[in-house]
Amino acid sequence: MAKGKETTTLAYSGNIFDIEFYRQESGEVLAEEWLESMPLDIQQKFAALFAWMGDHGRINNEQKFKHLTGSDQIFEFKAGQGRVMCFFFVGQRIILTHGCIKKGKKTPKGEIERAEALKQEFTSREMEK
Repeated sequence: MAKGKETTTLAYSGNIFDIEFYRQESGEVLAEEWLESMPLDIQQKFAALFAWMGDHGRINNEQKFKHLTGSDQIFEFKAGQGRVMCFFFVGQRIILTHGCIKKGKKTPKGEIERAEALKQEFTSREMEK
């Protein structure tokens, strides 16, 4: 694997952003595993969102992508009730942490905290390189 990429697996390489799945030290790739467990139509919706963001750099529709208020710069891609949490990283990279199904009006605080913990873990591993 190329240096600098062992903490991620590429989901989409666009003109503006690379969208990457975070690979934990254990080898788990939570966002990718979650997406693969979803119905094909949901997978296709997320793939289209990743491609749009990668190529155009911005999704202005908060029904598709938004910052999670009160979080440490955690964002979510949205398709139906499905959510894939992410954050921006140096070098025009968007790192996907994990996915979940949103059952209420707000994304559960525990899911935001999980994304923040994965972001910290990723960042510290990147800084060690």
